Amino acid sequence: MVAADTARRPARHDTTATPGHDTAVSPERRRVLLAPVTVSPTKPLTPTHLKYLLSLDLIMRATHAFADIDCAYHHTVYTGSRQVAGFWEYLERRHPGIDAAALGEEDIGHLYVAHHREGAAAPYAAIRPVVRRAEEGWVHPVSDRLLDLWENHYRRLGMADPSLGRGRPELAPADEVIDLLVRHDACLDGRPLAAPVYLDATRKGLPLRLVVNEEGQANYLIHLLRELIPVLPRYDLVVLAHDVELRSDYRTVAHVLETLGAKVARFEVPRVPLDGVTRSARAGGWEGYTLDAFQGPLVERHGLAAFRLGLRLYLVAGLGRTAQQSFTVKHLGRWVRRAERLLAERTDVGADVAPYLTRLTGNLGYADPYRVATALMSRDEEVPVADLLRLVTS
Repeated sequence: MVAADTARRPARHDTTATPGHDTAVSPERRRVLLAPVTVSPTKPLTPTHLKYLLSLDLIMRATHAFADIDCAYHHTVYTGSRQVAGFWEYLERRHPGIDAAALGEEDIGHLYVAHHREGAAAPYAAIRPVVRRAEEGWVHPVSDRLLDLWENHYRRLGMADPSLGRGRPELAPADEVIDLLVRHDACLDGRPLAAPVYLDATRKGLPLRLVVNEEGQANYLIHLLRELIPVLPRYDLVVLAHDVELRSDYRTVAHVLETLGAKVARFEVPRVPLDGVTRSARAGGWEGYTLDAFQGPLVERHGLAAFRLGLRLYLVAGLGRTAQQSFTVKHLGRWVRRAERLLAERTDVGADVAPYLTRLTGNLGYADPYRVATALMSRDEEVPVADLLRLVTS
């Protein structure tokens, strides 16, 4: 059953584990849920995706210093959406029996680009069988292979949760979620008339957002709400993380969750230009910009620890909140050298960084990764740089 009718009375009880941390709940610590849109397992990780994922990693690490934080990041929640299920239908139709184990990350990316170049999208009737299998837990071997490759990347980068996205949460039934939203005047339900379903945030000046079409096909927003609504009562704050292109959708989701009694913040990450062009991974143009394409020489020359830290500093702090400059390996190399010097100068003091991070956070309620990344390069004696480095790199 959907539990969000009690969301105005936050409860404090166990939930999903925070990767790499003790999950014991302290009564005086706030409970924060980081709820990012997932990178769909259909394409290679580009600098845009790495900026996003490493920002999430910084949020988790730094926020844990002063709050109990969990992350709702599960690829299986979205596998029934057209973006994923449509790709899987294409693979089964065009490449039956493909040897997934023999594919590299760029090979899978090229399949994804070819899928989008095919032209007209497959009708929902063709995708529906794949959606049903996906909702029962099936993952296409090509995406499963990609998740294995990503897990290797996450371990290489020293991320706190190298198995990121591989859990399977309990989802509320879609019909119950829609009925709940109708009761809270946050949804227009056309199902009785065989018409679409829309999220309604018009009170916030936002347009109606289609979430279920007349054929019954649900988009990713319904899947997102099916995951989040049941757990709202457990948290004092929900942080929605997404890319800039999804701003309108996530403003709508924030309104819906606030209507149900949740306190919500949003964190946006821009797309990173490549060769002066900002484009979706489905359009290609990422060849030579995947992690495997640029990490080798930098790791060999400066060491893995410096590469890990330098990539974080470059993508999060160097490219900043707007990422107006293109990603280049030359600039990354400068940041890796800077990280190498920072690590060489580090002298752990063992200070408690929670008071500093609490002040740095201000009224946000969670640690802004941009502020944390820039603090790591501070020369101010009041900034516990060595202990922040330990927090970020441990």
